[in-house]
Amino acid sequence: MKISEIFTGIQGESSYAGLPCTFIRFSGCNLRCAYCDTQYAYSDGTEMPVDEIMGRVRLSGPNLVEITGGEPLLQEAELHVLVPALLDEGCHVLIETNGSKSI
Repeated sequence: MKISEIFTGIQGESSYAGLPCTFIRFSGCNLRCAYCDTQYAYSDGTEMPVDEIMGRVRLSGPNLVEITGGEPLLQEAELHVLVPALLDEGCHVLIETNGSKSI
């Protein structure tokens, strides 16, 4: 998977606002929205296997995990591996998408 960054912060949106959250930011985006606050995730990133991502999530602490981007659904095949691995670890998984690709 091409990952821009993995970090722990406070969820700022949805009914989970205010909770500690691990964010997995995928690289790549198919849109160039004028209001985008993560243009650095449009490209580049680091290839990262699932086991490395899972290790970093385990070390981060919070079991609330948001997969975001860029546009994470551009790496749909990889999501079909990552999401079940996160769920098997007891994580609550959120996916933030721009809505341009069908789930």
